[in-house]
Amino acid sequence: MADTVAQINEWVEENREECIRFLQDLISIPSPSNEEGDVARFLVGKMNEFNYTTARVDALNDVMGTIKGTGGGRSFLLNGHIDHVPIGDMVDPYIGKIMDGEELGDHGEVIYGRAACDMKGAVAAMVLAGRVMNELGIKLKGDYKVAGVALEEVGGAGTMSTIIDSQFLADVVLIGEATDMQLALGHRGSMKFGVVVHGRACHASAPERGINALYKAMKMITKVKDELAPSTPVHPIYGKPSMTVTQITVSPEAFNVVPEVCRFWIDCRNHPEFTAWDLYQSLNGIIDELKADDSKFDATVIPTSLINERTFSGFYTDPEEHPVVGEAVEAITESYREPRKGIWTFATDGRIYAHLGIPVIGFGPGEEEYAHTQKDHVRVQDYLDTIKVYAGLACRICGVA
Repeated sequence: MADTVAQINEWVEENREECIRFLQDLISIPSPSNEEGDVARFLVGKMNEFNYTTARVDALNDVMGTIKGTGGGRSFLLNGHIDHVPIGDMVDPYIGKIMDGEELGDHGEVIYGRAACDMKGAVAAMVLAGRVMNELGIKLKGDYKVAGVALEEVGGAGTMSTIIDSQFLADVVLIGEATDMQLALGHRGSMKFGVVVHGRACHASAPERGINALYKAMKMITKVKDELAPSTPVHPIYGKPSMTVTQITVSPEAFNVVPEVCRFWIDCRNHPEFTAWDLYQSLNGIIDELKADDSKFDATVIPTSLINERTFSGFYTDPEEHPVVGEAVEAITESYREPRKGIWTFATDGRIYAHLGIPVIGFGPGEEEYAHTQKDHVRVQDYLDTIKVYAGLACRICGVA
């Protein structure tokens, strides 16, 4: 195994410039959610050029490529999304230029551009890992699979399509979302709750005649922020839930009318000891408190997440239950260096595979703090090292014939 890893690492360094150009080309192709067609066709063309056994694009513009194994080994699927969030105020978002990381608050050489971190750096590394193994003549026992999925940023329909419509699955799954080159084993759950606060409309010139639903909502939002969020329990694996108000609207939307309805939405990232039912009860408790102090306060909680104590949308691949975690640590150490084990702050498509009973691990270049920002980038050496890690993991998990 050591000789194989050495060959892989040497190939990546010898082909350094070509590997960098591949990621730059990928970044240069705009692929906001629902517009992934061009980048999907680019990737499937490269998979064919790199002698993948099969490569195709489905109706949603998900890319699925396979290097068929000789048999007798575990299959290994690497999942990365090819869509990205809007460019916002990024300057030259599709330039894919190499620059000094200090300009972006980082260090070393980096590749800048929308989706460099989230997550074309990882997708490029996945595809190139297959090329490395093919060009070096490394034959795997199990199948090596790459899923470049669409629509992840807007709900995960791409991954669901590859699973349901194409049955594109494996014995072990790796999610390439940014981990700063560490090993991620899961993430917290995600819940969305709405609150509708009722008031009474009137002309804005005489606000005392109405009940301003926006003012009433502000009272509840303050309690959510200052009292409920800090009081949630800490979990030994998942840490503390996060909770924040992300949207607020009023009705009617007129500058000269006191609003009679105010709606606001809460994003909560939870763990098994703080369930949707717990949040539902807590919000209703706040409403009861406010009603006791203010007879004109009236609000209703709208749970867009299931109110079920057994429902948890996060996941964790426990090292005590899944030997693949130890194998991954060994393989990453051999190809790169020993990783820390942790969890993502945000949610990933890994939850979909984990809920099917498939062990899921995470490893990718880039740092979470740069995803979805004007500083979207990935360190050049981390990207190159990720190619080495993905190929090394494939050899360990699939087995070398």
